[in-house]
Amino acid sequence: MAAVDSVAQALAYLQVHSPQDGTSMYDHLVKLVSKVLEDQPKNAVDLLETSLLVKKSTFDPKESSPLVPIPVAPDATQTQAAVSIFGDPELPINPATGEPVPADPPNEFEAENMLGAAAVLDCLGVGLGRELGVNIALAAKRIGEDPKLAVRSVRFFGKFLGLYSDYFVFEVAFKKEAAKEAAPAAPAPERVEGEAASSSAPEVPVEEPGKGANKFTYLVCSSLGGPLTRLPDVTPAQVKASRRIKKLLTGRLTSHVSTYPAFPGNEANYLRALIARISAATVVAPSDLFSLNDETGELERAEDWEPPAGREMAAPTAWVHVRPHLKSQGRCEVHKRELPEDADEDEFYNEDELEEGPDLLAALEEDAQLPGEQAAWTPIYSSASEAVKTQAGGLRSLVWPGAVCGGRGSEWTCVYVGWGVKNAPFVPLPPPPVAQEFAWGEVETQELELKPAPPPPEEEAEADE
Repeated sequence: MAAVDSVAQALAYLQVHSPQDGTSMYDHLVKLVSKVLEDQPKNAVDLLETSLLVKKSTFDPKESSPLVPIPVAPDATQTQAAVSIFGDPELPINPATGEPVPADPPNEFEAENMLGAAAVLDCLGVGLGRELGVNIALAAKRIGEDPKLAVRSVRFFGKFLGLYSDYFVFEVAFKKEAAKEAAPAAPAPERVEGEAASSSAPEVPVEEPGKGANKFTYLVCSSLGGPLTRLPDVTPAQVKASRRIKKLLTGRLTSHVSTYPAFPGNEANYLRALIARISAATVVAPSDLFSLNDETGELERAEDWEPPAGREMAAPTAWVHVRPHLKSQGRCEVHKRELPEDADEDEFYNEDELEEGPDLLAALEEDAQLPGEQAAWTPIYSSASEAVKTQAGGLRSLVWPGAVCGGRGSEWTCVYVGWGVKNAPFVPLPPPPVAQEFAWGEVETQELELKPAPPPPEEEAEADE
């Protein structure tokens, strides 16, 4: 028994794995004997050299990457969501009959040629690529054909990059007013910390759904084909607060926006404020394609529009803004207080209430320049040579990096792919003044009372007893 125990202990000792490379003396001796029997050298006594040769020529699979990648939960979720947009959605089962419930007829909607738009952006070297453009088109088709949403139009707004995940944003317009009312209500405007309350800065009401900055509704998802989240309507307070801060998105709509000054809302509200600002500045269309109806105030598409040549689309005069300007109030339409009878209009209204922004369908060449007299848009071409036929041309925004527009023939589009950070100098606001401990005017007297005299030692001794 003692011999057996000693052999077991010796075998266990030889099988101890090294913490450095994970090998053991037992495995090394087995490989050494196998190597000697396989090669059968003449001088088999020279085991040391053979031992070193075995160790150097051993293939360690741990040092190489696995042949099959280890599946990660987020990657698997995105893949499953991407597969769901190929094919018809799964229908619920009727528990009474055990058969699928008949599907409702698909909804009819309007949308741009997203495949053609992806091809134009791919020629210009911007955008998300043609392969991802197919998935975007299928995801937009799934949104548009959903009879429960009942949308009138669908447009891919762009992609916002985040620290943990990204946002794919779709811009939709509903057919029914009830669908607009079903959107999450915007929170009440909160006063930003450090903003003094005065009569010159009155509370600005929120624009109604379907008007101004809330004309369209935006649906976001972290992966194409995944669950969609409807963003709430934007408030003027949120637009004004977003202009004072610079913050990277995290990719989580419910996360807190920790900034100074404080932002009135979570990341979903902050993302919606960024969309309102970017949409007003970068959603454009070719000139002479739309005309403004003076009676309804809506844009009408021209039937006899002739697209310019590809390289001519890279001029700022070839594009116009098709979204109203977002004023300093945080609204597209200026809100004015009721003017008293005996008040002067110029003295009663503040600067924000008297603002007059650019008109609709203003050319991009009229945009404000950047510091150093640099234009707000820079041209991009599909080819550096002017001799190439059927070229694509477009513009890249320098104010909002990631916003581009382009056209080739009758196909044109505009999209935003970026971090949601404006190209502007960031000047942090100073902290608010230090608050006073109390108001000296409300104090009865500023004279300090004398401290009472301590009791005699005799009284202290009696009190201790």
